[in-house]
Amino acid sequence: MNSLRSTRTERVHLGPALRRAWVGYQRRLDDEMRAAGFGDRGFPDGRVLRMCRAAPTTISQIGRELGITRQGASKVVGVLRDRGYVTVEPSATSGREKAVMVTPRATVYLAAQRAAARRIERRLRRAVGDDAFDALESLLDELGGDEQPRLRDYLRQMGVRDL
Repeated sequence: MNSLRSTRTERVHLGPALRRAWVGYQRRLDDEMRAAGFGDRGFPDGRVLRMCRAAPTTISQIGRELGITRQGASKVVGVLRDRGYVTVEPSATSGREKAVMVTPRATVYLAAQRAAARRIERRLRRAVGDDAFDALESLLDELGGDEQPRLRDYLRQMGVRDL
């Protein structure tokens, strides 16, 4: 029995489990958003829309925030514009820049995304119970640590230049 127990503790399961959980969460979010009328959800739609929600944001700012080139950010913004989530106009501060602003459709999208995330969490909490859910949050907080770099900064440190 001891050899079985030591074999179990030597296997690494957390990394693959976290990857499966992330994909599972994204798929649930896709399903929820599709049911809310947003079957066109893509990466990194929500993040870009949240950046532009408070004030017009330039394409260059979006690129810096995402850790991608201006050209890559321009493609992301173009897709969002074509789908009716943002408008793009000349910047008030620079003739060379374009300002990206959310549309009413984007505001509804972001509200639907927040509501979907809350529903997913409630269902998961009911499925595993409060104690298990709270323990998972504690585990994830411990794993994350206090001073984590932003994902874009971590990827840049790892040599990833454009996503």
